[in-house]
Amino acid sequence: MKTKSSNVIKLKRLSNKRSKDPAKIKARRPKSLKIKLPKAIRTKRLDAMKKKRSNTMKVKRPNAALYFIAYILVYPALKVCFRLKVDRKNLELPKGPYILLSNHVTMYDFLMVMLSLYPHRINAVTSQKYFLYRPLNKILPMMGCIPKNMFDPDIRSIVGMKTVINRGDRIILFPEGRCSTSGDYVGMNIATGKLIKKLGVPVITCCLEGAQICKPHWRKGVRCGRERVTYANLFSKDDLASLSVDEINAAIDARLSGQDGITPPDKPFQTFSARRLAEGLHLILYWCPKCGSEYTTQSSGNTISCTACGNAADLDRFGNLIPAPDAVIPESSISSWFRDQARHEMQNLSDDMEPISEPVTVWMPSSKPGGGTEKCGSGTIQLDPGGWHFNGKLSDEQVDLFFPVETVPAMPYEHHENFQIYANGIYYTFIPEDVKKSLKFVILAECAHWKFSSRVVITPGKNSGFV
Repeated sequence: MKTKSSNVIKLKRLSNKRSKDPAKIKARRPKSLKIKLPKAIRTKRLDAMKKKRSNTMKVKRPNAALYFIAYILVYPALKVCFRLKVDRKNLELPKGPYILLSNHVTMYDFLMVMLSLYPHRINAVTSQKYFLYRPLNKILPMMGCIPKNMFDPDIRSIVGMKTVINRGDRIILFPEGRCSTSGDYVGMNIATGKLIKKLGVPVITCCLEGAQICKPHWRKGVRCGRERVTYANLFSKDDLASLSVDEINAAIDARLSGQDGITPPDKPFQTFSARRLAEGLHLILYWCPKCGSEYTTQSSGNTISCTACGNAADLDRFGNLIPAPDAVIPESSISSWFRDQARHEMQNLSDDMEPISEPVTVWMPSSKPGGGTEKCGSGTIQLDPGGWHFNGKLSDEQVDLFFPVETVPAMPYEHHENFQIYANGIYYTFIPEDVKKSLKFVILAECAHWKFSSRVVITPGKNSGFV
């Protein structure tokens, strides 16, 4: 990449093919934007570019001793706590290298998926941010994990995956790239099909069910209950050679969303305790479907309700919402309510919309290995039809950052805490002044990508509210 000086980075915006009005395009999307970055951030960016340009990446085989310890200590606990049922009747494990694809509901998914196939040891593609924290920065490389910048082109992760496949080992991918808030499959980057076709090895899948009620995103901790993992073959080498990238993506979407019928019908998944089931649910269902107000929902015990209109429902052990009399609860389910909430956010976006802004603090990776992230500055983040703008101070220098909607198809996040953007190899964590708005910005990111991007790079997922 060429730069005119060390202090100025020129970022070119993609043209908006959706609008035919040149005046609107010019007003909304200037051809280029010059950004002055602090020296500390320029250094981080150059380091990231050097890593991305590296033609080799050392990826170890998962440590046999650690894998065995996890299998004899962690796996039995998972089996007991979640009455874990493993269905392999449609699975014939390939000989040699293969790719395992799984839907992603909680941060503990990899334990169930990987340990259920022991003694096969699998290299996992893992978010780059976990490598920043001690002791994970030591443990993850020992387990053969491959770091990946989420929703940002990352040549190093592709090189790492090729390294694993070429030596005859296996890899696991969570194509969604983030956990699903409602438990439904949320779609994946369309480049996944191209990568799988290029790697050219058999593909198997794993569908996780029940995790959304046993380890819900709206509260901390876990609940004992019933979960199931279903394995099945998806593609052989010959299949990948004959199918197009679009056909591969469609087949993956159908499998991970449960729409191809491979997951068998079973008893409803449930938690064993019926106490305080809904506490914290208002953190992900902040919009009322009855009166349309935001941040008026509250939850206590097993009940979620709206303080503005009285709309209410009780959550049962099976994850179903039981509406109160005269209540308006979409399809009596959390996922349907969440989809309608996304549609509500989508309707608020338009070419002539008022920019949506929020004061934020910014955290970035620490310069110390294993030091996690550290506060680097603060300012305001703003969304308009062109993309995301940050204006404020980083490392005591005034900056203007721009992230086009084309390059932010989705955001990783931590519920009720922050949302994150990976750009040009740099990991930014934004903490809103009002932390309960974290999820709102995550939903807005996906809606804005579907609404304004000239090229959508995310598949719609299961019954997505963004399409």
